[in-house]
This record gives sequence, C-alpha cells and structure tokens, in this order.
Amino acid sequence: MFATSMLVQYSQDPTRAHLEAAKQVVHYLKTTCDLELTYGSSDATIIGYSDADHTSQLHQHSISGYVFLIGGGAMAWSSKKQPTVAIYSTEAENIASCHGMNEAVWLHSLLKSLGYTQGGESCC
Repeated sequence: MFATSMLVQYSQDPTRAHLEAAKQVVHYLKTTCDLELTYGSSDATIIGYSDADHTSQLHQHSISGYVFLIGGGAMAWSSKKQPTVAIYSTEAENIASCHGMNEAVWLHSLLKSLGYTQGGESCC
C-alpha cells in the first residue's frame, strides 16, 4: 500500500524508475495473491494502532497511518500524507491520532450496531 501511494504521486510525469518500481509492485501482488487475511478468534475486541512519520519525505508533509485489528486480523488501515505541514513531531502524532480515533469511533459504532460490545463502553 505504501509503495502504491508513493508511485501514484508521480502518475502525471512518471520516469523509468517509477515504471520499474510499479513492475515490482505488480510482481509482489502476483506472487502473493494466494495469501489471505485470517481471523484467529471469535473475539470482536478492536485493537488499534496509529503513528506518524514526521517529515522524512521531500514534500515535508508527515505521513499518518493506522491499523485496527479484530480477532487478530487487520480489518481497517490507512496511510496517507497529512494535509498540513507539522512543525513538531508531536503535532504530526496528534494529527495521526485524530485520524485513527475517527476510524475507531466509526468501527465501534459499526460493531455496536451488529450486536458486539466493546470494553470501555461507557467512554464512547
């Protein structure tokens, strides 16, 4: 997912290096097409992680990312460039946490509507 998001930024003016990288992504997808997500338990508790990569990119925007697991398998994830340039790494982490929390609230609501309850029910 990360490689694809990086490549798509150059779709207007790709170079030979971008073509070679795209070929590697396609090769990876072709050789891993038989892999699948498996859920290891019937536990519907959401476990989530979020993080930010502060300005390691040339465009100076931090990258936000999160992943949510249910039953040991990833069921929601995101990795995207933050809309603003964060001055401090703490600011980048807060933006990433907000994106992750928005998804957590939505997932919590979805599971609740499906009849699954989560720990800490009183806080959300």
